[in-house]
Amino acid sequence: MVKFFLKTLSFFFVLIISITIYLSYFGLKTDRFDSLIKNKANELNTYVKLSFRETKIYINPIKLNLIVKLQNPKVLIGSGEIILSKLDFFLPIGSFFSSDFILRRAEVAFKKNDIKDLTKISKIFLPNILNKQLKKIFKKGSLEGEFTIPFNEDGSIGEGYGFSGKILDAQINITNEIYIKNLTTDIKHIKSSNEDIFNLIVKNGTLLDIDLLDSEINIKRQNDIFKIES
Repeated sequence: MVKFFLKTLSFFFVLIISITIYLSYFGLKTDRFDSLIKNKANELNTYVKLSFRETKIYINPIKLNLIVKLQNPKVLIGSGEIILSKLDFFLPIGSFFSSDFILRRAEVAFKKNDIKDLTKISKIFLPNILNKQLKKIFKKGSLEGEFTIPFNEDGSIGEGYGFSGKILDAQINITNEIYIKNLTTDIKHIKSSNEDIFNLIVKNGTLLDIDLLDSEINIKRQNDIFKIES
């Protein structure tokens, strides 16, 4: 009896480990979250729609997260669209077994686009006031990269959201008087409750007629006070 119990226990243990490994690497197709994701996007902005072929879920057993990956995701804005290379949602594992759609984080990646498309993508997740700030900062150029957007338990945007990627031949208005022209750079941006931090590794560009070639710039804005180091 004891041997039978141990064999049964071992079988279920191996089965659970096998399923976890499979879901960690290969995922599982499901429509469990499709309507919830589309409804959530519509709640945040009625003029922006999400389109995707299907969803696959993966498990992160270390962080106890479900990762919901949208296949062939697109952002539809009016008659136009933006092709995304990645749109992933991170949820507690318990979300699969309940009706709660508790977002912990979203990751949005896209290939080379007009820099103004950044605000089209961020419309889905960010409040209008933050989106308007982005429009003022990014004036022209090309952009590719990834957003990381954390969420609070109440569904609001959390602290520490950011962007990392590349900007090509762009103009960025730090303020009305301070702006960078002809900028080609790797960029990382982190936003918290009271400050913005930008890190730029510049391949080309000028700031107040200063050549920025092969330089690194760190910009911190806190309470409308800018600190620039290079």
